[in-house]
Amino acid sequence: MYNLLLDSDALIKLTHSEIIFKVCEAFNCSITNEVKEETVKEGKARFYPDALIIENLIKNSLLNLKSSKKRIKIKENFGKGEKSILELYHNTKNNAIVSDDSTFIKHLENENIPFFVPSDLIILLKKQSKINQKEAFYFLEKMKVFIREEVYNETKKELKEV
Repeated sequence: MYNLLLDSDALIKLTHSEIIFKVCEAFNCSITNEVKEETVKEGKARFYPDALIIENLIKNSLLNLKSSKKRIKIKENFGKGEKSILELYHNTKNNAIVSDDSTFIKHLENENIPFFVPSDLIILLKKQSKINQKEAFYFLEKMKVFIREEVYNETKKELKEV
């Protein structure tokens, strides 16, 4: 089973596309308090419906809340959520980060840190037979407005081959 550390950007996209429930059932998903603050506290203040969904995932223990035991210095100019996820990654084992922030992803690539973008999880769930073809395309269509066209097209092509 994959241990996934989700940043705010990825968590919001997965929630809007409705695949977050399948992801949390299939994988061990965790966020930090900073990500919770960005998605739940700030989301509720702005009346975003996904904030309540995320809050319920935490309450129902489908989404784990974790904190880093020791702080590390991060030079890059990331947001609080990305920094906290990076700290958590460095303080735990066998994790992959889920993000869709291009600057953050470049850093992960440069540091050889394993990561997924949200649409990768649709493919992964399909490969593991956790969702069928129809569900995969449904979730991809729901995610379409939040991802780059090239990522959408690549994912669609790969889903046809799986």
